[in-house]
Amino acid sequence: MKTAFVGTSSLAWPLLQEVSRASDQLLPPSVLQGALRDRALSAGMPLRLAASAEDVMLDPANQVVVLALEDCDEILRLTRAAVQAEKHVVVVLPELTASPALTFELQLVLDESQTAVIPVLGRWQLPQLPPDRVVLGLDPDAIRQLTLELSLPELSDAALAVGLRTGLDLLTASGFLYSQVTCLDQTVPGVGLISRMVSLSTQPEAERLLPPAALTLRPAGPADLAQSVQLTVTYRDGRQQQFAVGEAALLPRILHLCRHRAECSAWLDAASATLELCEATARSIRRRRTVDVHFDAGTERSVFKSQMTAFGCGVLTWLLLGMVAYLIAGQLLALPDWAWHTARILWMLPLALFLMAQLLLPLTRNRGGNPRGKTGASEEPDG
Repeated sequence: MKTAFVGTSSLAWPLLQEVSRASDQLLPPSVLQGALRDRALSAGMPLRLAASAEDVMLDPANQVVVLALEDCDEILRLTRAAVQAEKHVVVVLPELTASPALTFELQLVLDESQTAVIPVLGRWQLPQLPPDRVVLGLDPDAIRQLTLELSLPELSDAALAVGLRTGLDLLTASGFLYSQVTCLDQTVPGVGLISRMVSLSTQPEAERLLPPAALTLRPAGPADLAQSVQLTVTYRDGRQQQFAVGEAALLPRILHLCRHRAECSAWLDAASATLELCEATARSIRRRRTVDVHFDAGTERSVFKSQMTAFGCGVLTWLLLGMVAYLIAGQLLALPDWAWHTARILWMLPLALFLMAQLLLPLTRNRGGNPRGKTGASEEPDG
């Protein structure tokens, strides 16, 4: 299939290389800019450039269009234009701006089109995952833990966002739908962030508990060049199974999905699940605690307000009854002055604590987050 490219993201470079090697002709006229164009020129790849993205969509020779942009609105606009021109669309998710809202809109475009809309996911790096399968289909009852360690060239915001999304997608390729996320950053004074650990689990009250999963992101060292990345599955009987993570061929999966567009919906659902985990990780970093994946800010605020209302009613009742008891005790008991002072302090203490508790919500909402807290997910207001 004739495949043209529109984009700036270097994340599309492996796919661009594979398409170039698979064809004995020059690539169709494409729109390459930024880091993606620089990579192609530095590699000496012959290119033919189109005047605009619209020209790529209208070219009747093109059958597949790869979009590798950072602007989600532009991705949606060009996706709609491509499917209207009866082109299959491959979307390389943005580094920093991808969110479940993007995949939701892509799902709507897919439902209204006759061509495929395909998101490129991290689990495509698993050679053991067949083109017609979205998950590996592991048995959760037989597994104790899943672990994955990724070495990044640097711990910049963009590298962390891409590494996090790739790692989480590789872990969820197991088929497990996790409901809680805990993220811990390890920092060194004067150096900054040296590693990020993400733990995935299920809520304790869930009907079926899933084996926990752990992802570690750290800077690459000299020894990492000779080591391959492994997704390690530890079974309850002590056995370990390792799934190699590498640069698996992308074109066979894309061609399969172009021929079976009905399967694209499951891949978009998988992308949404991964991006929801990325958003939950961002909240865990900001709040420095375990958070639920499916988070409802309104519910958390309403629970806080309900609790404060109940406490306030209790404080008013305490003040009223305490005043009556204080007056009665003053008539019946002869106590030293220090005892009466202590009684008045104890009587007013619940009111002081209640008023201080009112500051918890604005303090937790306005607390500054980690400067490395960006994960590529959209920001949500904290509750």
